Amino acid sequence: MREEYPAPPVFSIQDMVFHAGDMLGLRCLTGSLGLEKPLASPEVSRPGLCLTGYTHKFLSNKIQIFGETEITMLEAMDTDARRRALANVFAFPVVCSVVSKGLSPPEELLEVSRKSGSALFLSPRDTTPLINDITGFLREVFAPRKAIHGSLVDVFGEGILCVGRSAIGKSEAVLGLLERGHRLIADDMVSVRRNGDILVGSGDPTTRYYMELRGLGFVNVPELFGIGAVKERQQIDLLVRLVDADRMGEMDRSGLETMTDDILGLKVPLVEIPVLPGRNVTVLLEVAAMLNIRKKNTGSSWSEQLNKELLEKLQQRRGPKEPP
Repeated sequence: MREEYPAPPVFSIQDMVFHAGDMLGLRCLTGSLGLEKPLASPEVSRPGLCLTGYTHKFLSNKIQIFGETEITMLEAMDTDARRRALANVFAFPVVCSVVSKGLSPPEELLEVSRKSGSALFLSPRDTTPLINDITGFLREVFAPRKAIHGSLVDVFGEGILCVGRSAIGKSEAVLGLLERGHRLIADDMVSVRRNGDILVGSGDPTTRYYMELRGLGFVNVPELFGIGAVKERQQIDLLVRLVDADRMGEMDRSGLETMTDDILGLKVPLVEIPVLPGRNVTVLLEVAAMLNIRKKNTGSSWSEQLNKELLEKLQQRRGPKEPP
């Protein structure tokens, strides 16, 4: 399956065949007919009810899956009844159809598909896995997305999206992480997709493994650090914003304040790190990843743990509260 597919508004049936046809085992039975039609939904439909004549709210803009149930139903009919049943379906502008399990489609299905200009495919895949793979692929294609200026790196399995103003040192900090054995996903521009309740980041297919270092130009990360230093995509777990120290103002130094930022409607934990001359931002990013892992695993941070212990000791010094 190829990653660099077009944006959903121009994603056609031909695009689906090109990017996922091998995975889905698709073989077109109607030539190039209807392949230019755009797909409008990541979901699929089973036309069984429509074959019986119940056409209320039939979802013709979805890919129609003719599984064993639908094919067996059609085979049990005589020729005229089969034509009437299929006419109920193709009276709507069916985007395309897929016959699963390598079943032989009735001649009437081929005939009505060609007449209506709707592509018909055959797949050897079992129906349920085929539906799962089609919807999984199309949900990623249709997922909300945005481009974010920053660098995405895998640190101890945590996806750290590092952002900040231009020339603040994002790439240099990430370069230090690569030297310490972590993996780059994208530098400079990160393509972020929302997949359910998670955010997944990746880079441009052409430039994702290149880094621009001011004064040095572009470097090829896998050639410099080895193929293990890069990764195609990564879930985004933490947003780290590098800020100029003189613009931070009064900042929380205890670590008790929890910050988040909104990306595509999801709240992402946010850490702001002030940048000062001589400060090792690489190590701070690594520690930020470890803190985020601990908070996910235990539900609390070391700052919260220390604060709790200090409050308990303060209470012990004050002694037990006197009854009212």
